[in-house]
Amino acid sequence: MKMANSPRNQHGLTMVELLVAMVLGLILIGGVVQIYLSNNQTYRVTEATSRIQENARFAFRYLTKQVRMAGFNGCAGRFQAFTNTLNGAATPGFLYDFDKPIEGFEATGGGTWTPALPAAITGATGGSDILVVRGTTTSGVDITGQPSNSADCKNSASYTADLKISSTAGLASGDIVVAGNCSQASIFQITNLTTNVVHNTGGGFTPGNSTKNLGACYAGNGQLQKLSTTVFFVMNNPNGSPSLYRQENANNPVELVDGIEQMQITYGVGDKFNNLVTNFVTADNVTNWNDVISVRISLLLQSSDDNITTAPQSYTFDGNATTAADRRLRRSFTTTVALRNNLK
Repeated sequence: MKMANSPRNQHGLTMVELLVAMVLGLILIGGVVQIYLSNNQTYRVTEATSRIQENARFAFRYLTKQVRMAGFNGCAGRFQAFTNTLNGAATPGFLYDFDKPIEGFEATGGGTWTPALPAAITGATGGSDILVVRGTTTSGVDITGQPSNSADCKNSASYTADLKISSTAGLASGDIVVAGNCSQASIFQITNLTTNVVHNTGGGFTPGNSTKNLGACYAGNGQLQKLSTTVFFVMNNPNGSPSLYRQENANNPVELVDGIEQMQITYGVGDKFNNLVTNFVTADNVTNWNDVISVRISLLLQSSDDNITTAPQSYTFDGNATTAADRRLRRSFTTTVALRNNLK
């Protein structure tokens, strides 16, 4: 005799059993989905944090290297005998004011800076400071002759002669360069480059040379290095993301790293003869740029993706508390760099 409740007699599920099974399945699926969403959000936050930290590391590595070497003009240093043969050397334009190793412009509004920006700087985003660094940009090449005959450095005629150098790699006509040894240096513009470095007056270059006389002879114990004025500022890239840009001389700006929302800079001034900073001031309060012996750089970085945080993030940057209008992740970073060539 067969039992009434034998499995062989069961031909389906009751509605209650089906509903219970569906609910249990939905609970399991919901748990799996919740775990996935939580892990995905954690991954996005971790990735955004890592990207921000990496961008900050790269930006500071580049900026600190440039700032640290500001004002480096070769072995002679900034406080030895110096001859500037460029036109307008007494009142040089912004791109050629090599007597200022460092310079800055304080953001005082949405699109204004103090001092006012020179025409050479275009495209900077309002609200962020602008930093200018001047000095050599390449390792030097040896000066092997001046002039090309046996009278090298035996009389003042050598001062106006072309320079023979060990290599022309990285050099071009129109470059601003400094020739120097450990006791003196001369700034001039290359007007022609073959196996010799020519530094004539005229030639259609800007600013051009006011004289051929370099004021010294560098054959056998001198080096030649390129000089540049490099500007750092924040500007939106073609994708609309704020980025740190670098502009060298009159060339077009080049993007260095994205996600840099703001840059604020203060300058350490004080007793430079004892290498003692007594105060950090903004660019509009610096009275003499040659008195600056350190630079404090603060960067505010944002994630490239939105909707990283669960709500608009509140943060403090440059002493100001702000609540973001979006849900990007933001972090602030600060470093201080000494200007080696302004220290005694």
